[in-house]
Amino acid sequence: MLAVAAPLGLPVPDQPDLGPVSRLICVPDRRHAGNASPGSRLGEEETVTVGEGGSRPRGPTPAPDDWALYRDGRLQPGREYDDAVAAARERQGFVWVRLHEPTGEDVRAVASEFGLHPLVVDDARDERHGTKAGLYDGLVYLVLHRVAYEGEATGVRDAGRLTVFAGPDFAVTLSEGGPDPVPAIVQRLEEQPKLLAHGPAAVLYATADATVDEYTEAAEAFESDLTDIEAAVFDDTSGNQAGRIYRAKRRLLQLRRAVVPLGPPVRTLMQHAPEPVQAKVQQLFQGVGAHLDHVHGQLAAHDDIINSMLQANLAQLSVSQNNDMRKITSWAAIVAVPTAIAGIYGMNFTDMPELHWVFGYPAVMLVMAAICVVLYWNFKRRGWL
Repeated sequence: MLAVAAPLGLPVPDQPDLGPVSRLICVPDRRHAGNASPGSRLGEEETVTVGEGGSRPRGPTPAPDDWALYRDGRLQPGREYDDAVAAARERQGFVWVRLHEPTGEDVRAVASEFGLHPLVVDDARDERHGTKAGLYDGLVYLVLHRVAYEGEATGVRDAGRLTVFAGPDFAVTLSEGGPDPVPAIVQRLEEQPKLLAHGPAAVLYATADATVDEYTEAAEAFESDLTDIEAAVFDDTSGNQAGRIYRAKRRLLQLRRAVVPLGPPVRTLMQHAPEPVQAKVQQLFQGVGAHLDHVHGQLAAHDDIINSMLQANLAQLSVSQNNDMRKITSWAAIVAVPTAIAGIYGMNFTDMPELHWVFGYPAVMLVMAAICVVLYWNFKRRGWL
């Protein structure tokens, strides 16, 4: 009698003790795969015979577009899903299941099919965790947090998660959010048979590299907006740019929160590659690490630019305020001349010029105007007005 563990920890009646969790592997019995309906798809359930007289419900079979069998780096078309899985288990290639926006039923079906322990699946699917890598009993899983930069008006958008499970004879990708990056990854790998010949490890590498490519695109788009803000800071007619600079700073932090956590998982796969990650792909992960370091350098440079722009903007404001103060002081000095002379006339002296000279009052007005003109010319020459 073959003992089978229920998917995702559901109780299975009348089963023997399966031992410690660390050794628990759920392997569906494929000896009676012929009982399965070849036309079944997601949303339909089948029954797989287990041992003598026993049976258990089997999860829905992925649709034809959701899986593929590869051997020696080449797609193997024209097979049914059960036959493809059986061939992979006989080391005749590997099966790649790729699901976009999977339901809980989809995940349970995949976990049951390939013996993914429920605790591993729960840990990888826990939305409280960000980017991370895990190793478990010959299985490597990688959770990638994707972001996209959609311009200064929208900013940084959470593009979803991409989860990869890689075993000896299978790879499972679960993509959430949009747009779905997996079709582009599939095309990229199928165009490189030598790389795809490394099996599930190639899928692990390609998904990580594609995610870093998205980080690079986001960093370059952010840099373009940063250049516009920098030009506005030194444009005398643009005014105070402090608000735009602080918003750019916040978006840079969002980008760094997505990019920086990928460093430790990549270093883990570079330095302590488990069995499914062959030496060749381990070398490719060194390229991913170098690519990721380049993005880190870009974001660090952007941070320095933002800090410099903030200082420059403050300096611009200080210069502008000084110019305003000089203008105010200059006009106050000009206005002070007629104010002072008019104040003296208001004291009602008996020997005022116009009392004994008919041109006395016009002469005083002319002197006031002359002094104001001289002051204006002097301030203008010094650049205060």
